Amino acid sequence: MSSPLKVIVNPPGVQAGMPGETLELHVVVINQGDQNAIIDVFLDEAFQLFTQLAIAPYERVALGPQQSIEVTFQVPIPIYTLAGTYDYILIVDAPQHYPADTPIQYPQQIKVLLKEQTIIREFDPTFSLQPTSNSGHPLIFQSGNPLQVAIKVENRSSRVDSFRLTCPDLDENWFTTRYITTGIENAGILSGGTRIELNPATSGQILLDFHPPLDVFAGSYSFTLRLHSENSPNLVMLDLVYVQIPPVYRLDLKLNTILGKIRRSAGKYEIEVANLGNTVRQLSFSAKTQAEEELCNYIFTPPSTKLLPSKSAVVNLTVEPRDRWKQPLSGEGTSIGFQVDTQDIDRLPLTEIIPPQTLVWQSRPWWQFWLLLLVILGLLGGGGLLAWILFYPHPLTIENFATESRKIDEGDRVLLNWEVHNSQQMESLKLVTKGTVPSERELNIPELIGDRDNAEGATCSQQHKLLSCRNFKTEAKEPGKYTFELKVFDRNNKAIATKLTEEVEIVAKPEPEVKEIKSDKSTYNSGEKVLLDFVVQNPDKLTSIAIVAKTEDGKIATELKIERDKSEQLKGCDLEPKTRRLDCSNLPIKLDRAGKYQLEVITESKSKKPSSTPPPTKIEVLAKALKISKFTLNGSEAGSIVLQEGENLDIAWQIDGEEDIQIELTPFGTVPKSGTKQVQITSALTQISLTASDKYGHKETKGFSIKVEASNSTPGSNPLTPSPTLPADPLSPNPTQPKPKPSKDLSI
Repeated sequence: MSSPLKVIVNPPGVQAGMPGETLELHVVVINQGDQNAIIDVFLDEAFQLFTQLAIAPYERVALGPQQSIEVTFQVPIPIYTLAGTYDYILIVDAPQHYPADTPIQYPQQIKVLLKEQTIIREFDPTFSLQPTSNSGHPLIFQSGNPLQVAIKVENRSSRVDSFRLTCPDLDENWFTTRYITTGIENAGILSGGTRIELNPATSGQILLDFHPPLDVFAGSYSFTLRLHSENSPNLVMLDLVYVQIPPVYRLDLKLNTILGKIRRSAGKYEIEVANLGNTVRQLSFSAKTQAEEELCNYIFTPPSTKLLPSKSAVVNLTVEPRDRWKQPLSGEGTSIGFQVDTQDIDRLPLTEIIPPQTLVWQSRPWWQFWLLLLVILGLLGGGGLLAWILFYPHPLTIENFATESRKIDEGDRVLLNWEVHNSQQMESLKLVTKGTVPSERELNIPELIGDRDNAEGATCSQQHKLLSCRNFKTEAKEPGKYTFELKVFDRNNKAIATKLTEEVEIVAKPEPEVKEIKSDKSTYNSGEKVLLDFVVQNPDKLTSIAIVAKTEDGKIATELKIERDKSEQLKGCDLEPKTRRLDCSNLPIKLDRAGKYQLEVITESKSKKPSSTPPPTKIEVLAKALKISKFTLNGSEAGSIVLQEGENLDIAWQIDGEEDIQIELTPFGTVPKSGTKQVQITSALTQISLTASDKYGHKETKGFSIKVEASNSTPGSNPLTPSPTLPADPLSPNPTQPKPKPSKDLSI
């Protein structure tokens, strides 16, 4: 059964245009049914997103049986639209009267041409791509499988033509072009090889296989396709293909044993790393003993490595036992199991692991049994040592002086732990900070263990000649590398003991960076507020944001500064802690003067370092329309009037538009935008005109013709009566009445 609605779309298929142009789509709807119907004709959200319109185009019409109507939609192509093919859908729906047969969908396409592309005429050849792509919907390339794009070529001329396809943006080893034969070519018409030849009003197909090299980086790519016509060599036919190459994170990790059994030296291993993916990898390594107690030190050379795609590297690992006195005295030795862990500095996925390894620590050589003799001698001297301890006090010593962590983030403080044995002999301590910001600090024992919180959260206690401190905050807080030295002084102010920590690094937080800037639309009317959206990545150090609008010559037209500590200025911004993003939406900017502007977002951080910003977004503020809203003689707007000589004439006018307007009242000279003027009629005054023009080239003129009669004219004549014999004023506009627009709220 045929549909009760017939729809004719003009033009059918693909519409082509360049950025900044406005196309038209004509839709003829015919009610072939036997009842009255209300019909909705509208375009989907994809069309609204492409054209950046606030509301998707929509029309409602009412048709009786066998009636038809034409609906026209304007298709504006935004000025900054990238070249490509964009899809949308035309929908015709009659849910009240034809629910079983509607809605009806008509897929449509808009092909945005490159600016250097030639405008296609009626009989010029054309080509289209399948599948289509644009910057928002690129084609996905799967590694190992060529990405195929089919190019349909149409010869719309009256002559046989030869076509070939080129990709000026790509190396030849990135793609393969195949010209498909149809099997029905006439005699003398060739296809295949390096070109395709088509008869008049026929079409053919070219296949392009996109196969980039294996070591190409992941990311977004775009390349240009150009179709060359032998008959029209100057015709430029271009299209863009957008391709997304997804990231591949494959690694090949292998641990080789160089020296796995040791007695006096250290174990030696090497790690072979190969990057089999298409992203840059920065890797670091760590290792730990598979036991409750850590028995070895692990040294990686180099400590980290950077690998480009298809590249490999070797990292050397040295495993050294910590406490040599724990070496077994006899037997086959001790097996120490350890695990090597891999870390990606950029936090990219890691799926490969290195299997656990074993280091064999062999027993001591036989001659070391002589150590037993030394132990016996030590026991003999123990009595003397005991006597020494009884008569001489134990010395001051510093033990367990270390940091909580060797790497912390900016904003946190380095925490120290330590123990001072025989602290009753101690008078004071000094903590020396060495590194990026060096400092010295005297520590008083009563303040450390007293009631006052001078230790800034530290827990210090003194029991049984032992002074123990935990979580002591240092003064190191700026990014950089530090070491800490603790000095203990006795009652004679003599440094008895000192201790150094391992190096600690404070890692700087990343600087704030503006990632996205966009306005709600590209064109505004004068006086209309501009709504701006932008995203700031890593806002931790952010102190303020400046929104700057610059004119075409680089001058600052307006500047809005937002302070982070003023919450009322950040009502339109949303902070996402997980992604470390500050999303700001619909921030209003007022631009009073017409013109073209560039909007920039500039961040300022605590470190005062300059931040990178994306390209500014460009907008245009249109000038107010120039219009003579009022121009009367003695209160009349007629084009010509009759007046008596010597009579007073009242002139009134009002001009709407921008501030910089030149207004000429002929024959009286320059006047302001609005006002009144009274003059006396003479026989020489036969015409009065008002001309307004602005700096944008807009101009409007209105005029009056005046017939002056002698003062002894017939009494009672009306001076405001238009003269029937005078021709219409050539300066007066002759507007036509606009046709009334049909109401969209129709009913049957």
